[in-house]
Amino acid sequence: MARVRDLWFVEVKDPNDPDKKIKRKTGRHPDRGGSKDAKRWLACWIDPDGKEKTKAFAVKEKAKSYGATKEADVERGEYIAPDAGKELIGPLGKKWLRLRDVGATTLPKYEGAFRLHVEPAFGHRQVQAVRPSEVLEWLRELGKKRGPGTQFVAYTILAGIFDLAVADGMRKDNPVKSPIVPVPKQEHKERKPWPVERIWLVSDHHAEPYRLIPTLGAGLGLREGEALALGEDDFDFEAETVEIGRQIVKIGGLWVFKAPKYGRVRTTPLPSGVARAVKAHIEAYPPRPYALPWMPERGPAEEERAVKLLFRWHGDDRRTHDQHVRTMAYDQGVWKPALVKAGIIPPRAKNSNGRFVYVESREDGTHALRHYYATTLMDAGVSLAGVMDFLGHSRRGVGVPVTLGTYGHVTPETFEQARNAIDRSLFRLRAVQDQISSGTGPEQAVSQ
Repeated sequence: MARVRDLWFVEVKDPNDPDKKIKRKTGRHPDRGGSKDAKRWLACWIDPDGKEKTKAFAVKEKAKSYGATKEADVERGEYIAPDAGKELIGPLGKKWLRLRDVGATTLPKYEGAFRLHVEPAFGHRQVQAVRPSEVLEWLRELGKKRGPGTQFVAYTILAGIFDLAVADGMRKDNPVKSPIVPVPKQEHKERKPWPVERIWLVSDHHAEPYRLIPTLGAGLGLREGEALALGEDDFDFEAETVEIGRQIVKIGGLWVFKAPKYGRVRTTPLPSGVARAVKAHIEAYPPRPYALPWMPERGPAEEERAVKLLFRWHGDDRRTHDQHVRTMAYDQGVWKPALVKAGIIPPRAKNSNGRFVYVESREDGTHALRHYYATTLMDAGVSLAGVMDFLGHSRRGVGVPVTLGTYGHVTPETFEQARNAIDRSLFRLRAVQDQISSGTGPEQAVSQ
């Protein structure tokens, strides 16, 4: 039972009558040298571990009420220790980051957002002290300086930290998830898929050793790092499938092989048009083993793994010639120059720092090829489950219907449907491509 102790008086036996008790002033009483401003009443209760806990109050009724509340919290399983909320958000945030089950490329983004936006504002604060109004004010100030994407990541981190605080019994509520704090909205601008003519036009303006890359992006729905990491042994021409089991990324200054985004290794349909293009590339540029360290989702890089890469860098710099194709080098040295030649973006121009740069546009990035792939499959009636699996998207994300995760099976017919969709759409200009390869200029050939 909760009780209240008087810190200024203690009951002792009456020296004149052993059957009676009298009150005696303690050393905390003002008359015996104690402070008159000291809290007199001590709330006492038993915590879930069976240990007595206490907290002092100046008013007796407040002590009584507090003790009763703590006792009721124990019975309901909602007990929060008085000192639990005194932990600082900074160390708790670093603990939350350590416990995240995210990929090696995503974790640095979280760590950067925590270091730049969350820790400076809340790292020195106690868990119990943060109020929803403060979170709202912080988000609004952040929105004045950063875009919706940064806002959303910072919000996710702070909300996760307080979820951990609630789970560990440091406070009862999550101030970030208060009704007054809106979830930052990420901008999802609708992008029109590229027409097939544009895909081939950009591909034609690639240097020959890299001309297959756009075909893989549009024909297999690959991310750029996945296409650059493909090896000859990933293709099963007889089964008409491709295993997408790695990507090439730079982590902490080190180029490595690692599993695709979210660790989702997948098998993708191999359209006949893509298969012919891959075989022709292999004949022209026979793949040789190339080794890079393997980076697991957690932990340091492991020993090197050799892959018979389809693509090597063909350049004049001895430091990079014959090495793997780096994503930035491909983007700046191959992809964007091809867009310029195709008339899609303007040539490089000087920026405010005097550097020659290309105009950046998400609509004209290599992701446009992946968007074309998804749109083509969906227009052809390929099931949403199939499209998600072939793209490497998770079915367990927020907002994904339970029905899709449970009953959205991908069958051999789904693979065949996807192959046919790409062959009918992407390779309907194959005759035009034959004209191009025989010497007709790309602009004239596409217009025929």
